[in-house]
Amino acid sequence: MKLREKIFGCVLLVVATVTAWRILTPRDDVKFVATIVDERPAPSFQLLDQNGRPVQLEGYLHRHRIVLIFFDGRNGLNGNSILQWIRKFAPAIKRTGIRLIAISTPLTPEFKSQAESFPFPVLHDTWSGQPGSCSVKWGTAILPAKDSVATIKPAIFVIERTGLVEWDGDTPKPVNDPELFLTQLITGS
Repeated sequence: MKLREKIFGCVLLVVATVTAWRILTPRDDVKFVATIVDERPAPSFQLLDQNGRPVQLEGYLHRHRIVLIFFDGRNGLNGNSILQWIRKFAPAIKRTGIRLIAISTPLTPEFKSQAESFPFPVLHDTWSGQPGSCSVKWGTAILPAKDSVATIKPAIFVIERTGLVEWDGDTPKPVNDPELFLTQLITGS
């Protein structure tokens, strides 16, 4: 037998042995975890801003990423630490292409003057708690006793540039940890 035939026979034996071992030895199972995110179109609204001008959500959709901040307006804007923090960093946030919109119940004249100095729209939901109102569509209305305006529970929502927002059942899902979210938003992480 020639040397070439011996080498070829050895290589063939090694390949056959490795192939048989690979077939007979089970591999570790690879497990994939898929997280299903329920994203649907953001509920639309048209509300008046702090200057009495109508603002439609559709004017921002598909052009910007939007952060909606629902807040309880009974203590005013200057009494809300999250709004003050967002106000401080609003120019930096705007440079990232994100548009900020704050929403509350109608503001008293004193609080309305506070809103006029904000660098983003501060909208008021005059029909808060009524069927079809913005606060009901977004799941932030705390329904009151009969014949009074609903208060709004604080929440932050993110609407992607696609116009989609994450949902939880029948209403959009707010971010879990607003302070962490805002920190990440401001730092760009």
